[in-house]
Amino acid sequence: MEAKDLLSDRFNGSTKHLFKSFLVLMEDLHADHQIAFYKLKKNLPPQFAPIVDQANYFDEQKMQYMRKKILDLGNDSLRDSNNDLEKFTVSFKF
Repeated sequence: MEAKDLLSDRFNGSTKHLFKSFLVLMEDLHADHQIAFYKLKKNLPPQFAPIVDQANYFDEQKMQYMRKKILDLGNDSLRDSNNDLEKFTVSFKF
């Protein structure tokens, strides 16, 4: 394997792991948020349900938007890094 390819693969793998970890954290945060709002809605009188629904800013649509942003930023980062790597000559030294 060529040195530059090895370096690129390692860097890409680390970056992908990082933004996939961000996705897991976002999913956990979304689940916690949904549980909290469910408890709030359940424990308030029914006439307050529309207000609770209105206050719930972290709905599925917002989650999908955030997921897309994380993936877009991660892919942009990979593209920029690979473009920067093209400016260098990388070789193994034994």
